[in-house]
Amino acid sequence: FLQDVLDEVALLFPGKYIHIGGDESPKTRWKVCAQCQARIKSEHLKDEHELQSYFIKRIEKYLNSKGKQIIGWNEILEGGLAPNAAVMSWQGTEGGIAAAKQKHNAVMTPGSHCYFDHYQASPADEPLAFGGYTPLEKVYSYEPIPSELNKEEQHYILGAQANIWTEYILDEKQVEYMLMPRMMALSEVVWSSKENRNETDFLNRLQTHFLLLDKLGINYAKAIYKVEQKVTAAPKSNSILLELKANPSLGSIYYTTDDSDPKEISKLYTTPITLSKDVTIRAALYKNKELKGKISVKKYDINKATNKPITLNNPASKSYSGDGSFTLVNGVVATLPRISNQWLGWNGNNMEAIINLEKEESVSEINVGFLKEELSWIYLPKEVEYFVS
Repeated sequence: FLQDVLDEVALLFPGKYIHIGGDESPKTRWKVCAQCQARIKSEHLKDEHELQSYFIKRIEKYLNSKGKQIIGWNEILEGGLAPNAAVMSWQGTEGGIAAAKQKHNAVMTPGSHCYFDHYQASPADEPLAFGGYTPLEKVYSYEPIPSELNKEEQHYILGAQANIWTEYILDEKQVEYMLMPRMMALSEVVWSSKENRNETDFLNRLQTHFLLLDKLGINYAKAIYKVEQKVTAAPKSNSILLELKANPSLGSIYYTTDDSDPKEISKLYTTPITLSKDVTIRAALYKNKELKGKISVKKYDINKATNKPITLNNPASKSYSGDGSFTLVNGVVATLPRISNQWLGWNGNNMEAIINLEKEESVSEINVGFLKEELSWIYLPKEVEYFVS
């Protein structure tokens, strides 16, 4: 069946490489499949990983006979790489590094920097996306040649690739929005040497390109003008310090604390703001009195636990570690879609947080937020208990 499909594909596409996938293939069923186990035995294979490798090598041999070469996701490394295969490294950089060390070509496309179906600014201000957070600056900071490789091995890195999957993308205009200007950033990354890249210079040139995109009617994102709101612990308890961050070369930050939109210049941001009561901050970037990008809106809930000493009996999972234990008492109301640094997650351990209110307090209400995202393997707790001392 697969040979018939690939016969047709080989005729349709003149390129040298045919991508055969090979990713996210769970081996659970193979372990209980009589045919799979019979094949492992007849081919003297060690395990299910070697069974996949056996299969990939068969497909490669067939495509080589058609004058084609295969490329597959980094999982095709499992069980042993086919003799002439190239690897596309999406689960970090390890797959590309392993392929290059085995003298196989590789394309670097890690989800951390090259997935353009991820958010590029705060999800509250963006169209619904798959998840993740890959702003323009992160794309531009990427270096596709891993430092772990020596000079000879570096030659096997063919370049980098951006991926955009469209489960959450409704039409062509939204594809443009997710691509531009991140595609420009990755283009400069792969078409220039590391020492010749300068983010400030790139952003300045990018604004000239925006004029061209406007003329072409391309729907590009203006996330470079975003204002990020970041909280840290204040010296005094029951208060937090709010830092507003944006690229200073693109304009000045103005903000309001009275629920009004900063459409007209209000308070100029110069130093971190101390928040000691419930407030909604609206902040935006202005240049020559012109509003740039979108208004950033964030709600802060200052309560008796805010910025109080907190101890966790088990550290949060590495994937969901937020800003450490401070995440639970930082006054930030976590929002959906999820931004990872607003949440803490535990995998395989009970979570216990001890908050020291430092003095006798009258407590009439406790609020805590839990997240359920089963498609991302995030589940609600089985049981919740509160104790007071």
